[in-house]
This record gives sequence, structure tokens and C-alpha cells, in this order.
Amino acid sequence: MRPRRQWRLAVIGGSTLAAIVASAVDAFAAQQRLECVLTDIPARLGAENRPIVVSFDEAGKGLQALVGSRSYSFSQVSISTVSISGQSADVSVGIDRSSLGIVWQQYGPGQPVIEFGHCRADGSSANQ
Repeated sequence: MRPRRQWRLAVIGGSTLAAIVASAVDAFAAQQRLECVLTDIPARLGAENRPIVVSFDEAGKGLQALVGSRSYSFSQVSISTVSISGQSADVSVGIDRSSLGIVWQQYGPGQPVIEFGHCRADGSSANQ
């Protein structure tokens, strides 16, 4: 009888562990949101204070940004444990996941405009 009880406990413990792991994977794969502020243009340090909301989905490799009323949907998206990056026709973005620093490059006539800033995780982004 004793070995049977141990087996049942192992099954219960294993199923609980599987549920915890599945929940963690779902949370990790859910769309996440970062609230960012562009603060610097190299020629004019501290000149900008522009909010940007960046949303990304690791499982689907999706990356979007909202700057004011304009939204961007990025292609050529790369999401790893180290960085998040993507580009659209006229913008590219890169985010360092350890510091949450952001680089925003806007292309147009003449030279590109490069802006830097910082992001923070949006607490309401879990399971959106």
C-alpha cells in the first residue's frame, strides 16, 4: 500500500507542476506592453519628452508602437531574451531588455533622426 500512496503523490505533484509550467509559458507568450519616453536626440540632449507605447508578442513575433495618434506595425521583428527590434517603411526600433533602453530611428529626406529613451513595463499588460 505504501508504494501506491507515494505514486499518487508523485502524480498529483507532477500534474501541479505541469499546471504551473503551463501557466508560466502562457504568461510569457502573452502580449506585453512597454511604456516608453524618448528623451534625447544626440544634437539636443534632453530636447524630447515624447511618450511611446510598444506592444510585442513573443510567440507571434509581433511588434507594434503607438506614438501620439500614429501607430506602427513592424516587420522583420526579432525578439530574444536580450533585445526586441523591428522596422517599418520609415522607422526602426530597438529595445535592450535588461536596461529597457530604446532607440527610435525615423527615416526621411536627408539624414535619419535618431532618438533615445527608456521604457518601463506596463503592469496591466499581463494576459492581454
